[in-house]
Amino acid sequence: MVENETWKYILINGKFKKLEVKNPTFTKGVLTSIEGLKPFDKKDKDDKPIEPTVHDANEIKRRIYFEFFKKPFKNLLVLSGAGSSMDVGGLSMGQLWEKAEEKYKTDKADGFKIIQEAVNYNLGKNDLEALLSQIDGYAKFSGDKEIDLVGGKKKLSAIKDELFELIKTHCTIKKPEDNFPHKAFLEKLLQRKQTSPRVRIFTLNYDLLFEYAATEVNAIVIDGFSFTVPRTFSGRFFDYDIVQREGSKLQEEDNFIQRVFHLHKLHGSLNWERTDSDKKVRIKDYPEKPLMVYPREAKYEDSYEQPFFEMMARFQRNLRLNNDTMLICVGYSFNDKHINAAIEEALNQNPGFRLAVIDPGIDNDNVSTAMTTIKKEALESERILMVSETFTDFAKHFPEIKTYESVVVEAIRLQNEQSKD
Repeated sequence: MVENETWKYILINGKFKKLEVKNPTFTKGVLTSIEGLKPFDKKDKDDKPIEPTVHDANEIKRRIYFEFFKKPFKNLLVLSGAGSSMDVGGLSMGQLWEKAEEKYKTDKADGFKIIQEAVNYNLGKNDLEALLSQIDGYAKFSGDKEIDLVGGKKKLSAIKDELFELIKTHCTIKKPEDNFPHKAFLEKLLQRKQTSPRVRIFTLNYDLLFEYAATEVNAIVIDGFSFTVPRTFSGRFFDYDIVQREGSKLQEEDNFIQRVFHLHKLHGSLNWERTDSDKKVRIKDYPEKPLMVYPREAKYEDSYEQPFFEMMARFQRNLRLNNDTMLICVGYSFNDKHINAAIEEALNQNPGFRLAVIDPGIDNDNVSTAMTTIKKEALESERILMVSETFTDFAKHFPEIKTYESVVVEAIRLQNEQSKD
């Protein structure tokens, strides 16, 4: 191989549908330059090879995944990770680490480094989740000791609370004024036939971007909370649906209304709180202590408490539906073990399951072990699609979906027309 020649996948969908670019450069996840593309065999009028461009790479890539999503499927699930919010001002875990450094670093001392040394954090990488786990473990086994920082001493528990507050602050994203990917994506998803299974969105983010999107497209959200005030959580509300009885052709007909979807927030939300009195979970604007599963090893234990256990159980249950289920992962880096385990089980045990992974960094060198495993499987199986794409561009180029039922109806209509001729 020629020195400094690097090929990267921008799409993988089995053995025969792969797209690679040579020495690519990206700007905020968007492909900006390439030196080669394969497969690519376009020629000019003189039968001379044409040099591929970024436009060529994107056009071929989007044509392939357009066809993948145009195939009919009954159950549509979406898993949204941190990457889906980054196009709208959300921060990555690496960027949150930088914010923590800024918080504790002064001209006199590097307070953030002092904290790391105090809890023996020496992984050699900027991983805020790992540091919070180390703080948790150190406090549990060695006590809630005080650390000398510029301006005074602070206990480990206080530092952990400050880091939680920092995460909450920087995950609070205001409602975008212009069109944003969550709105564009949801608008297309909700064009499914209303008698099809409802779209189910599972998000690991705390922000309210899908709620904002629902308001913008005039959709109804079934989120596990009551329809009375105060809105209180109970898993039974996920079993409800919205129908229009009056005006139905038959009295007993269930006339399902359009633009309804389910929203499961697997790690909590900025507008959830657990009351001190009855321990019930309710929706409240600007709660002092939002109910959120913060990034650290203990999050797996937190996930077994309500309401998180209810939502995780429904995620697993929907992945097991063996009647043509599609899961679209947007901006998820495959760093959560319990989520990965559920997806891997579906791939291994559910023959009617298909997986699409949408992330600009699908072929980065520093991806998670689980993402690497998924990539190996995608290189062998057409059930898995991996696409290097930002959420903004994906929402823009995502096709109008036809469900299995609508395809059958269309086929019958065409057959009837042909028989008349």
